[in-house]
Amino acid sequence: MPALWLIIEYLWAPLFVAFILTVAAVGLHEYGGMAFAEDRAARSGLMLFGLLVAASVIAGMRPWTGAALSVAVIGGLVFALFRRGDLPVAVGRLGLLLLGVLYVGFFIPHVALLRQQPEGWRWVLFTVYSAMGSDSGAYFAGRAYGRRKLLPAVSPSKTVEGAVGGLVGAAIIGALCWLIFFHELPLGETLGVAVAIGVLAELGDLCESALKRGFGAKDSGWIIPGHGGILDRLDSLLFPFVFSYYYYAVATRAW
Repeated sequence: MPALWLIIEYLWAPLFVAFILTVAAVGLHEYGGMAFAEDRAARSGLMLFGLLVAASVIAGMRPWTGAALSVAVIGGLVFALFRRGDLPVAVGRLGLLLLGVLYVGFFIPHVALLRQQPEGWRWVLFTVYSAMGSDSGAYFAGRAYGRRKLLPAVSPSKTVEGAVGGLVGAAIIGALCWLIFFHELPLGETLGVAVAIGVLAELGDLCESALKRGFGAKDSGWIIPGHGGILDRLDSLLFPFVFSYYYYAVATRAW
């Protein structure tokens, strides 16, 4: 955790951006491997459009983001025209491609986007630590008190008691962040944001599990031995980072 703090606060901004773009590229590769295991053209299109969106988001170039998404939609629909004999499959794959562009290519860059803001490193750390508090609280509460299954068809090990414990854990860590370094919001609002991050962290974890089950994959990748892929590590952070960035923008009237 101290090393994470040093990286987020002090790492040279261009290196941090390069790191986030690399993470996005690996995430797109993992998603493409699950969604389009035997369709090289679809994987290439996903990588191209996803990285274009990611780069434009980090650069703050909203017109380019819109252009990249528009080209992805138009290109996918035109591609479907030439697959008339297999049109339902082609249209379904278009939906999966756009989901990957948004879920990975659009969401991941919000980490760098948040860090670029004044005192943004504090928000990044607060978001990471609150999500970690949610994960830890859910784990310990689930192990100690878990009885009722939350969504057994998606994640058999998760329980209602664990989910509640996750929210408590997020609130506790949020309060500690407020005491130590995060004074951007009043304490009550900080706790509310931490709990919201906890909810989104749990939802993100469940949604990524649902994607893997839908694709018939155990893990999104193998880049982290014993822990799966990049998406397996980021599943509880993607939703919170998007939320934190736009909450920051509203709270500070950055728009």
